[in-house]
Amino acid sequence: MDLAAITLSASTSENSDHRLADSQMATSFGGAGGFRPFFTCDKRPEMCGTKGQFCCNRRCVDLKTDQFNCGRCGKTCSYSKICCEGKCVSPLSNEKH
Repeated sequence: MDLAAITLSASTSENSDHRLADSQMATSFGGAGGFRPFFTCDKRPEMCGTKGQFCCNRRCVDLKTDQFNCGRCGKTCSYSKICCEGKCVSPLSNEKH
């Protein structure tokens, strides 16, 4: 099995002082209608409309299964554990897993 490494580089121009304001960056293409505002769940919590979805760090997540938001926002399970029913459990020692 051969592994290939790809090197990506970004060139910068001397006129790189053309920075966008936050209000300009917070847009997305809206198809045929042109631009439309880009919303995140921290601004509009109703975006996480699916049952069991909560807004953590501007993302809709399932607190019962999310590896980085297990049981509550920001609670990360260690490398050897998985998130099950909102608790970090070891699949090697837990009978249910």
